[in-house]
Amino acid sequence: CHIVDIGHRRQLDLQVEVPKDELGAIATNAIWSEIYDRIAEIAGPHRSTLVFVNTRRLAERVAHHLGERVGETQVASHHGSLSRKLRLDAEERLKTGQIKVMVATASLELGIDIGYIDVVCQIGSPRAIATCLQRVGRAGHQVGAVPQGRLFCTTRDELVECAAVVRAIRQGHLETIEIPSAPLDILIQQLIAEVAAQEWDA
Repeated sequence: CHIVDIGHRRQLDLQVEVPKDELGAIATNAIWSEIYDRIAEIAGPHRSTLVFVNTRRLAERVAHHLGERVGETQVASHHGSLSRKLRLDAEERLKTGQIKVMVATASLELGIDIGYIDVVCQIGSPRAIATCLQRVGRAGHQVGAVPQGRLFCTTRDELVECAAVVRAIRQGHLETIEIPSAPLDILIQQLIAEVAAQEWDA
């Protein structure tokens, strides 16, 4: 009996995109405009592009600006503040090819069938190696396909973080999972949710 370990690492086409203007402590309007233009350029030849952002507000803003470049009917947003009906409608439209670009928060990282994705763009730092792998891993779900990921930096700090994440992925590193002991904050959240869900007689 022999154990054959061929490894678990998947080949990735992962790149950090840096704007032409010099990065500073905050992103200028020129940098944002260049990022929108570049994502629209990437999305052009592809059937489906998934753009991840880190906040719901940014998801709406990016979707609006990409809609101006790609076409309003070709872009949708997806985040936890949208009603379930709107989220399911956006997922179905992406899956059936009715839209080219979906801008999402962590709501689309895992577990939702949205069909085949050609390329994943991440605006800003994914903040964790595992998060980056989960997000980029949404692309290229086909035998022999290589997931394509593009990380867009808006500030100097994000450039350093994105470079570190890409380097760690290429070296095969992952964060150590630490399970907290007696996480009382989680217990309190669950108790409040349970009490809030009950109907109380006045």
